[in-house]
Amino acid sequence: MSLLDGCDMEELLRESRLGFWKIEFEEKEGVTPRFYADSVTDELMGISADMTPEERFLFHRAHIHQDDMEMFLEYSDKLSEERTEIVYRYIHPISGEMYVRCSGKRDFAEKDRVCIIGFHQDISRTVRMEKEKMAEKRLAEQNYTLRKEHLLQRDYYKDLLDVQNCGLMAYTFPGHRLIHMNAEALRIYGYTDIAEVQSKLGPIIRGVYYPDPGTIDKLKALRNVDDNVEYECIINKDTEKECHSMAKTQIFTTPDGERAIVTTFLDVSRMVMLKDALKQAEEGNRAKTAFLFNMSHDLRTPMNAIIGFSELMKRHWDNRELAENYLYKLKESSNYLLEIINNVLETARIESGKESLQESDCNIRSLYEDLKIITEGTLEKKHLKFEKNLRITHENVIGDPLKLKEIFVNILGNAVKYTPEYGKVVMTITEIEPEKEGCATFRTVIGDSGIGMKQEYLEHIFEPFSREKTSSESGVIGTGLGLSIVKSLVEMMDGRISVESEEGKGTRFTVVLSHPVAQIKEQEEKMQNTEVTCAEELKGKRILVAEDNALNAEIILTILKDYGIEAELAGDGDIVIDMLKRNQADHYDMILMDIQMPHMDGYEATKVIRRLEDRRAEIPIVAMTANAFEEDRKAAFAAGMNGHVAKPIEISRLLETMAELLN
Repeated sequence: MSLLDGCDMEELLRESRLGFWKIEFEEKEGVTPRFYADSVTDELMGISADMTPEERFLFHRAHIHQDDMEMFLEYSDKLSEERTEIVYRYIHPISGEMYVRCSGKRDFAEKDRVCIIGFHQDISRTVRMEKEKMAEKRLAEQNYTLRKEHLLQRDYYKDLLDVQNCGLMAYTFPGHRLIHMNAEALRIYGYTDIAEVQSKLGPIIRGVYYPDPGTIDKLKALRNVDDNVEYECIINKDTEKECHSMAKTQIFTTPDGERAIVTTFLDVSRMVMLKDALKQAEEGNRAKTAFLFNMSHDLRTPMNAIIGFSELMKRHWDNRELAENYLYKLKESSNYLLEIINNVLETARIESGKESLQESDCNIRSLYEDLKIITEGTLEKKHLKFEKNLRITHENVIGDPLKLKEIFVNILGNAVKYTPEYGKVVMTITEIEPEKEGCATFRTVIGDSGIGMKQEYLEHIFEPFSREKTSSESGVIGTGLGLSIVKSLVEMMDGRISVESEEGKGTRFTVVLSHPVAQIKEQEEKMQNTEVTCAEELKGKRILVAEDNALNAEIILTILKDYGIEAELAGDGDIVIDMLKRNQADHYDMILMDIQMPHMDGYEATKVIRRLEDRRAEIPIVAMTANAFEEDRKAAFAAGMNGHVAKPIEISRLLETMAELLN
């Protein structure tokens, strides 16, 4: 039994203003075609009921818009047994110009006689709404609850509904008997069978979400009045099948006297998605524009200091004390410039999904003790009181010590930066009830008596490039990336972070993290080479340096020379191979290999060396590169290198790596 059974299709068609027509042609000279139509078509066309079929035909042709006549005649000539559709303008004798959708096909043909049947529908309002609002152009006046004329079967109208690009659902109330649901409606709701929808109709209807709360009251009001409501709704919200729709619900009465609800809805999900994407892109562009504006100032600050103090040091080179002071300030400015660059690079890595945790055994007490050491200089310079409370049971856990330090150095650094002289910074680490079995959970609270923040800014504090005040306004330099990085790292560790602040009274950050408890193992203490010891071991060694940048080459060659190490320079990978082959197999003790070089990069040069057929293939190779991330380190070892040192070069780290490999 079809769900359409028992429903007066004629009434459905009348509700949708869809009229049936038929034209009969006789191929005899002087015989006017005859035009037959139902009452809906008569009303649409302004045709009088007492006209003859021939008069109706002539009346209809006479009121077709002159500019559309040629198109209409061409359409009529091309009609075949396949249904064809056209939209043309019609001059109604009373209401004036209107847009008519005409759907027709050749029904049958006999000798000297042709019959064409079809439908007329007034779509004037739809066309006007399309011109005013593209999002509503297919929705306006698309409330098709089609009716069936006696010449066509009911299944035809069901098929006609199924090909519509808007969904249609009709059901009675309060009984909730499903009258019909077309193919598009089934797709939008995520069903394939109307019977299944009938069994779940109540929950399905109640599960629709309305962004405008007032919509529910308007729909409830339809129970008592014959009216319609246009609204926005979300079907299957927060699921994979979520669909944003523009809908129209209208009340009508069935032939059985039941009140029924007919809802048509148009899927506008793609439009909403594009709108949201555009909004996000605009917000991202604004944030990045603000970032570049602020970054222009923040980058110039350390660069100006580097250039300025370099010039001052050159002028006062004979004054050792003054030159050393300038040298210290130059180094501080360089470190800050490096910090800005690192923050920008790490933000890019996090956004691209390349950042990952490198977990190992770490000691919580030592880690937090290091935090004070890192900020000790600034604390003393600003005469800040620093209070640290440690209440933990498990000191040894498994975590990423570098990223843990990065999280708390950022927060603690901000507390120090934004707290005026003689203020107070408090850090409290408490081990709380474990959130996971086999783990220790730590709550770290860092509070200060600094300048604080306005409440309306707190919701933006973790956004990239976000700063309440620029460096010029606050007097504190920064990129606005630190806390964004902190939040990303905390979430990467499955932790959580929150902030409380009041302008003029300070700020309080709370971080909760869980770490697996490490099994305490007895480990032999390893003697670490000091810089002097390493230098003594490397004195007299011959090193081949692969570096294409002249300034970098001068720096590394001078450093090696100062420690009594013989060094030779190769400008790219090809030259490295050539110099290695031109000298004896044991001429060089090691190669310091840059990665990005012209002609042949460091990876390819290393692979070539490892394929040599003598002792040269075993020479230790250390990557000395600005490619400083973990995947770069792995790539270096995969290419056959023995070590990795990141630029900017830490001399002690470089010497220790070289000494370890050569010993």
